[in-house]
Amino acid sequence: MYQIENLVTLQSPNGGLSKCKARIVHWNTDLYICNGTRSVFVFSLEKKQIKAVYLFPSNVCHIEICTGLRQLYALCAHNGLYLLEWDEHGRLLMEPSPAMIGGDMTIYQVGSNFALLLDPTLCSFTVARQVLVIVLSQQDKWKITVLHRASINHEDLISAPSREVKFSSRSGMNRGDLQPVLCTISLWKEEPMNTVAPCDIALDPALFTRLFGVDVAILESPIILCGFPDGQVISFPLKSAGVQQSCNQSSTQGSSELLYHLEQPVVSIGAIRMVPGDHNTEQPSTGNKACDCLLIVGQQGLVVSVTGGDKPGSVYCEYKDYRLPASVSCTLYSMSGVYCCTASDLIYVTIPQREREATSKTKSSTMASLRHNIPMIAALSSSDDEHLVALSRKGRLMLCKLNHKGSKDQRHGQSCVNTGQRMKELLSGIGSVSERFTLLKSAADEKSKSLARLNQVLSLSRELLSGQWATCPVRCVISVSWTRMLQKSSMTACCSLQNKSNYMLEHGWNLCLLISTDPITSYSFPISFLKPGETKDFDFPLCGQGARSMDFPIKISCSLYYTLKGFAADFGNSLELQMPSSQRNGVCVPLQEQVIDLLQCLRLNASASCNSHLSNTLLEDAVQSIWKSSSESDPLGTLPVAVFKQGPKCTFPLKVSVRFSAILFSNFFKKEKSERSICSVVLHWLLSEVLAKEPDVQEVQGLTPDGKEFVIRVQEVSVSDLSSERSIQAVEVQILSSHIHVVASLHLAVISRLKVLLHQDTSINGGLCPDLDLGKIQQLFSAHEPFLKEVKNLRERLGVDEDIISSAAAKRLLHIYRALRDPGLLFI
Repeated sequence: MYQIENLVTLQSPNGGLSKCKARIVHWNTDLYICNGTRSVFVFSLEKKQIKAVYLFPSNVCHIEICTGLRQLYALCAHNGLYLLEWDEHGRLLMEPSPAMIGGDMTIYQVGSNFALLLDPTLCSFTVARQVLVIVLSQQDKWKITVLHRASINHEDLISAPSREVKFSSRSGMNRGDLQPVLCTISLWKEEPMNTVAPCDIALDPALFTRLFGVDVAILESPIILCGFPDGQVISFPLKSAGVQQSCNQSSTQGSSELLYHLEQPVVSIGAIRMVPGDHNTEQPSTGNKACDCLLIVGQQGLVVSVTGGDKPGSVYCEYKDYRLPASVSCTLYSMSGVYCCTASDLIYVTIPQREREATSKTKSSTMASLRHNIPMIAALSSSDDEHLVALSRKGRLMLCKLNHKGSKDQRHGQSCVNTGQRMKELLSGIGSVSERFTLLKSAADEKSKSLARLNQVLSLSRELLSGQWATCPVRCVISVSWTRMLQKSSMTACCSLQNKSNYMLEHGWNLCLLISTDPITSYSFPISFLKPGETKDFDFPLCGQGARSMDFPIKISCSLYYTLKGFAADFGNSLELQMPSSQRNGVCVPLQEQVIDLLQCLRLNASASCNSHLSNTLLEDAVQSIWKSSSESDPLGTLPVAVFKQGPKCTFPLKVSVRFSAILFSNFFKKEKSERSICSVVLHWLLSEVLAKEPDVQEVQGLTPDGKEFVIRVQEVSVSDLSSERSIQAVEVQILSSHIHVVASLHLAVISRLKVLLHQDTSINGGLCPDLDLGKIQQLFSAHEPFLKEVKNLRERLGVDEDIISSAAAKRLLHIYRALRDPGLLFI
């Protein structure tokens, strides 16, 4: 078991500390921390705060402290080695400048005057006794240089006595984000060692002699071990037999020995003391004690132990491999074991004694390990016998207190007095975790379903918006019919929603209809379940209860709307905050716009015969209302709004006619075989929604939705004033009614349908037309120009003088209207 205290959160590079070299060094009551940035933080354990920050020229990838000499070495990536020194009172010998003070924290800017070695190829170093060992990366070779620290100065770095060791590396396993690992091994003595080296390890004399030879043991030479990212671990002594270092010696080539090849990047090299199988501690190493087991830890979880072997008189060492369940990012050695940090755990590893291990019948090597369940640690250091200081990959500095007694009891299965109570607590904790897991899983499942629905909504919306109206996979077809209920007739529209897409329209989708009545009417229908390939009908009144009038043509806009209120409830307020205010309620996808004209809404009489004698009462106010509203018509010539309102009727029936060539209609209906005359076919084509399939009918009469009478007559005519050689056979549609707004609406509906027919014929047959006399057509247009100029003049005068309105002017306007509409132009 363990306890964690969060101390502070430090600035970390982008992506965390997983790819940079983080390090924590303990000095008295302060912690010196580098986390892959330019900063080296000084954290006070007494005050629990950062008291100083040193800013170096580039990112710091490694630091070491010589406590005896009160020196801090910092390696800057692609730059070189820098040195800070303090006096016995804790003052810097050379104050960095400029210095910034903020509260209790001082920020120092470390300049080039603190540089010890400026070399961009310098990739690692260590302080060993009175020498400085550096590693340089030179293309496909590693170069190790040994410098005497006392002779290194800023004036003359080249003449400093040194030794160099060069050897080849396997370039295929080089890792740019890993550094070589250096370690100093010394021969253990009974008297305490007075050393200032931060990485000095005292090795048992028997193991030291077997590893490095009798000559090195007699000379008591420290050994430098270096592990590289390609997996090689080499060793070379600082003293060589027969070689005496002198102050005038410039360089001496030395030899190295390959100690081991790990076949994976080396993370750390250290030593421990093997413990009996029934005893184990987790206290970090303090003081100078002999270690009888050398450990090499690889990045991929391989741990190699080097011991003296089972045979007392043997001169060979014993190498054994152990496997950890995950990759290792950093380590910390104690007297009896090593802490290995993985992405998901902190594992304490110990090596059993040879006698205990010899009793095992299995041939595979085993080790004892204890998990502490502390994940994502990038650097680790010891604070005291019970505490560890850890730096997470997110930059959080933590103080971890480990319960060694509880760990020991847990490891060896010793009975405890409170075992029963402990079991109850564990079972209760399991129950709480299980209940919480169930709730979280349920919430996660709901969010997954919501995301799946939202993905389907967005996919369908993208498909609908990317296509054209003609090929839209979701279409709306609107039809109009008359129904009678409680002795009252009403006009009802039906919208057929056709789903030809590959997606299902389910709960959340709504069909929205916007009708251009006065005022505008809208309807919304929820779509519960509409599978691909299915069609669903929605009935609605074409004119709402609050509508004051129904002006034809009526435009109906269809769209699909999906509400996002359910998603906002599932995901909290974050979804609403991230969406624009105009789109917080839902997603709206437009479909089609369909126009309902007056021809679709007529009520025909049962008899097909026409009563030509319409009522004869003249009301001059009808023409005057037309004249008053003439200034409100749009530039395209659409009749004004007042014309369509239920105005009075005239004393004589108004008649307008539309003529079009029989060839145009024959080309369009040439595939249709019918025994009816062409006039009957045309009438059925115009009134296909309301006219029954009668054998032959050429004239109909009926009522409009507002109860006004009308007559539609179709007949064949011969037009001779447009062709010089022969007459043109044409079909004429006559519209008669005593109400001018009825005549105007029906005339507009017929013209609109003929325009569609003419466009289709032009695209199919290339605009085939008979021989025409262009001179006569020009004369026809010239005859109409005076009427148009007179109407324009009357409109301009209307805007200046309102007294112009009179019965004579109204009659003149009606005469012009009839002259332009009957017989009208010919569609060819």
